Amino acid sequence: MSLLRVENLSVAYGAIQALHGIDLVIEEGEIVSLLGANGAGKSTALRAISRMIPLRGGDIFYLDQSVKPIPPHRLVALGMAHVPEGRGIFPNLTVGENLALAAWTQKDRGRLAASYGKVFGLFPRLEERREQLGGTLSGGEQQMLAVGRALMTDCRLMLLDEPSMGLSPLLVKEVFRALQEINDQGTTLLLVEQNAHMALKIAHRGYVLENGRKVLEGPAARLAQDPRVKEAYLGVPTPTHPPDD
Repeated sequence: MSLLRVENLSVAYGAIQALHGIDLVIEEGEIVSLLGANGAGKSTALRAISRMIPLRGGDIFYLDQSVKPIPPHRLVALGMAHVPEGRGIFPNLTVGENLALAAWTQKDRGRLAASYGKVFGLFPRLEERREQLGGTLSGGEQQMLAVGRALMTDCRLMLLDEPSMGLSPLLVKEVFRALQEINDQGTTLLLVEQNAHMALKIAHRGYVLENGRKVLEGPAARLAQDPRVKEAYLGVPTPTHPPDD
């Protein structure tokens, strides 16, 4: 049984078709990267999977159960967490309050304490700034808080939308190090990321979307060597050969 299965998924914004019948499979324990240019439909796919937007067609199965009738807050309780583009933290609440709000699904005090330990172990700065308002954090710290908030749900599957956006190269490395560690600790990741080099570096597999359609898929190492991916997303021009004499 796959952890997540997306079948023939179509999504539209009014008359504009954003996704055209895409299929995805995410296995337990994987990191899967969803690549594509701006407007390719990557963020739309994540929002559809987490039931933030309606589907026009197709279906999504989480733990072999269709998510169509399940509201977003119930999906969180079932173990799916979404780290949105733009972070979406509560700026007028403290770091501690942001984390506490995300832990509403946890009833066991031992597991709750373990979640706090995991978050602060990955991001010590969040513990240092526990009483600081979220809106006063740096961009990198806010991204750490967004990821930490997802971890507080004790999620089995984490959807991440552009976690490196707007961060310095040093902070990008720190965020990706944390994502690798989160996966090593047992959480499955579906990652939308413009930084294709970093995304493919930590991923097991990947999919490439263009204009709302799936055009490539395969092991991350193979995609990283694909000339089309190299030229479009890794900044490596396709070599040209001079004509034979």
